[in-house]
Amino acid sequence: MAEKSKRSSRRGAPTEPLSETMLARFERLIPEDERAAASEAAQTLTLPPAIRLNPAKSAFGTIDNLSARYGWTAAPVEFCASGYRLTEAAVAPGTTVEHRAGAFYIMDSASMIPVSLVEDSVFAGKPLILDMAASPGGKTTHLVSASGDRGLILANDSSAGRIGALRKVLKNYGARNQLVTNFSGDWIGEWFPERFDFILLDAPCSMQSLISIDSHPMRPISEREEAALAERQSRLLTAALNALRPGGQLVYSTCTLSPLEDEAVVDSALKRFGRTIDILDVHRRLPRPAPGISAFGSTTLDQRTERAVRLWPHRFKTAGFFAALLIKKESAPDASSPPAFRPFTKSGCRLPTAAEERETAAALEDLFGYDAAADVAAKEGTLVFRDEEVWAVPNRVLSEFAELPAKSMGMRIASRRSVGWVADFDWTTHVWGQIGAEKIALDPPEVERWLGGQELQRGDRVRTKGTNLFLTDRNGVPIGIGVVSGERVRSLK
Repeated sequence: MAEKSKRSSRRGAPTEPLSETMLARFERLIPEDERAAASEAAQTLTLPPAIRLNPAKSAFGTIDNLSARYGWTAAPVEFCASGYRLTEAAVAPGTTVEHRAGAFYIMDSASMIPVSLVEDSVFAGKPLILDMAASPGGKTTHLVSASGDRGLILANDSSAGRIGALRKVLKNYGARNQLVTNFSGDWIGEWFPERFDFILLDAPCSMQSLISIDSHPMRPISEREEAALAERQSRLLTAALNALRPGGQLVYSTCTLSPLEDEAVVDSALKRFGRTIDILDVHRRLPRPAPGISAFGSTTLDQRTERAVRLWPHRFKTAGFFAALLIKKESAPDASSPPAFRPFTKSGCRLPTAAEERETAAALEDLFGYDAAADVAAKEGTLVFRDEEVWAVPNRVLSEFAELPAKSMGMRIASRRSVGWVADFDWTTHVWGQIGAEKIALDPPEVERWLGGQELQRGDRVRTKGTNLFLTDRNGVPIGIGVVSGERVRSLK
């Protein structure tokens, strides 16, 4: 799913003077022989759109057939195996049916670095993962892919206004094992002391990245505001480290190059937690040098901060970015008793009775042409009702987080309407290969009309009245679900 906050296109000329102002602040951090290149990049570098493929929906298109289909020239993102920069794009990636089906996510290539730094072994098994400031969800979907959608991801954001975008992105991507919450990150360590196997803290920051992009437009910032941000980031990092289990790992990242918000925040955590935490050196995972810094101005930091990653635009052809991978070596309890949560039964969800479960399982099998209920159970999930909707909810949510006031959990499968059971399109794209129900391929003009909101002529190919016609383009990519109404096929949204 493309979100405004994750697109990577260059803004216009008004940012150039600001870029130069920012560069002047940071130039002493850049080797002298690179300063001219840094200045040129700040003024002229244009960032192409970038995408990260969804391995769970690879049947909808590899980078090669997508490029051939849409006139793309794709260059691999050096530090992300599933990431590609589209240096030429005859068709905008956000307009394709594959994007609608969740086959890839559009995001700035620099934002692919936090999850890419982590060894695959960290996500082995069924990890409990926390994305502490998750909206709009680009990095959360990267975590879904890195973990194979096993375990459970708690995707939290403190902004109620951003939760809708997060839910939409995860739904489109096909994330099953997720729980979306909305509370202050400052409470994480108190509510879940030493609980998580991996934590991502992509912290709110001043966005001083030298390259202004739609997701992170640069703006002037005062020293007072920057100091306040650094204080907040330090609080969040402390809370995250309190929530991290011994042996667990954590990525702290920002889209700013300000050392006060980057290395200085990490240095503060090193001092606070002492020998219980450390910074891992991840530079072998990068194609060129990107060391953190251990001194700026009159400030000297712990030398281990050089193990962090600092993406300068002139070196990596990305917006500026910072990331550090930390490990918790031993227990460091620093948390109060967890507060009470709202009971699960008041969240709008309920477990079905045995009879309802049998009835619903039969209805879903008739709807999809495969045993959806057995599929949910095999993947350690449970059918849960929410009003007239049926959801696949991870068992782990019900056993460990049942009292947490959740904004969403798992995936919606279908809803009951006047016409009967109606399949959820995003669930459909997630299990497309398993669906045994009839699929109807549309020609390109019909696809265009359908995606434009128009109804279609029934035609001879549709012989059965009723709901849930699974529609595809001529390449077999799902584009929607329709219902026969007289001589027309109308959309079921």
